[in-house]
Amino acid sequence: MDIRKLTLHKIDISKNIAEKIEIDISKETIIEYVDNLVNEILDSPNKRMYRFKNGDTQVKSSLIKLVAQDSEVDKIILHNAERLLEKELNANEQLKSKRLNVKIQKGSLLHLHFVEDDVDKILVCKVEHDEYLNELNFDKNNGLNTKKKVFKSFLMFLDSSSIYLNDKNNSKYWWDDFLELEQVNNDNENTEKSVHKIMVIVDSYKKEFLLDGTLLRNAIIGHFKSNENFNLTELLDSVVESYTPINQNFPLKKISERVNKLALDSSFDNQFVIVQQKVNKRIVNKIRLGSGLYLSIEDFVKNLDEILRPFSDNQGNQGITIISEEAYEFVNQMKK
Repeated sequence: MDIRKLTLHKIDISKNIAEKIEIDISKETIIEYVDNLVNEILDSPNKRMYRFKNGDTQVKSSLIKLVAQDSEVDKIILHNAERLLEKELNANEQLKSKRLNVKIQKGSLLHLHFVEDDVDKILVCKVEHDEYLNELNFDKNNGLNTKKKVFKSFLMFLDSSSIYLNDKNNSKYWWDDFLELEQVNNDNENTEKSVHKIMVIVDSYKKEFLLDGTLLRNAIIGHFKSNENFNLTELLDSVVESYTPINQNFPLKKISERVNKLALDSSFDNQFVIVQQKVNKRIVNKIRLGSGLYLSIEDFVKNLDEILRPFSDNQGNQGITIISEEAYEFVNQMKK
């Protein structure tokens, strides 16, 4: 990796200040930090593809000058830092006006131009940094902490103009207001395709594992229905891998691996804003119980694992028990 330019600016919305932090890029620790940072972004399943809006936008123009090593590049990058400060102040005011108990995360803006495998690449990200005391003179110094978080990142390959963003919160002030990007895949397409492809995986095991397949499917639908934003890693961690199978032979690990591989599927992004109408389009689940007999689940059902239970008796009969007053009243009429 050949680092051509690296700058770091502290963004302090409490003091309304964007100021440069001096970084010595000759140090091996910086090279290692940047290398790990780039690998973390590229390896993350939670990227989303974007492109610049039409026109001569500020950040796009600044990156061209960054690569060209314009004589005014330091001033240009400072303007970017001041732009982010302005957008964060506006976003913070919007959060206050909505009376949300949420604040913009404190951090610094990192600009990096580097060459790797003969390809120019640009990284712009919001990172945590530390203030610490120098052991020799006890002055306060600033530094990057390799163990702390990257909040938001922008990575661009100049040979193909491919742009990747990694932001768990999908903050519009970052990708729209600050970077002036637009999404390659819209949220409608992302929602419909992700629900469909995840359900195809789960449904492929329903014939052999009817109950577990139905319960896991319901849990995934519940995740889509109860969240504003989709994040593939979060779905895997909190729903798929957290599911406790009824049947010990249910291939949960295989399902998890297949869902995880969807991170490589370019037809939809791994994080986006969920469009509920598109979830509803794919939500109906019909389960064949016998010839001409089906159980239809038309929405997310809370505590479905307590409503549907496996049934077997000493005579070898097997089936499903449905805990429902409505179902009981219906069936009980047959005995009258």
